[in-house]
Amino acid sequence: MTRPSVDILARDLARLLHDLAAMYGELATMMSEKLEAIRAAETERISAITAQEATLASRVRERDGLRRQITQRMVEGLGLVEPPGARIRLSELADRLSEPRRSQLLSAAEGLKVVLQDLEKLRVVTTLVSQEMLKHLGAVLVSMTSGGPGNDVYGRTGQKQRSNVAHVFEAVG
Repeated sequence: MTRPSVDILARDLARLLHDLAAMYGELATMMSEKLEAIRAAETERISAITAQEATLASRVRERDGLRRQITQRMVEGLGLVEPPGARIRLSELADRLSEPRRSQLLSAAEGLKVVLQDLEKLRVVTTLVSQEMLKHLGAVLVSMTSGGPGNDVYGRTGQKQRSNVAHVFEAVG
């Protein structure tokens, strides 16, 4: 592969990294909207956002596959030898390029890194909120199905036993 071909691949890779950053930015926006919907308990909105996220995540996976292909072609074009299963860092790849491609690639990679860090923060918050909601709903279900406190009965042996009868109507009415 010629040096101009590697240059074109580097340009395409920089564009692709910018596209990925924009797509991950959209995902971050959707995650923020989903958190708002969770806080407002808007289940239909949560479902709609989740469906949009799945569609966008699929597109991101496709674009990331293309990123891997371009990176591999650049590695081959530059004559770099990668051990099987090893991954080359983008900064290492950029170091082998001339300006302005080197700077473009590093800038695009840094922009993507920032967006991914923001997305990770949102993911952590969403995970914590979801876990706490599940704990709360679990406690509600246990309360509804256990019969609540003070529902002990005397069994055949004359000993107190916990009633396993659920009093759902008492809980809601």
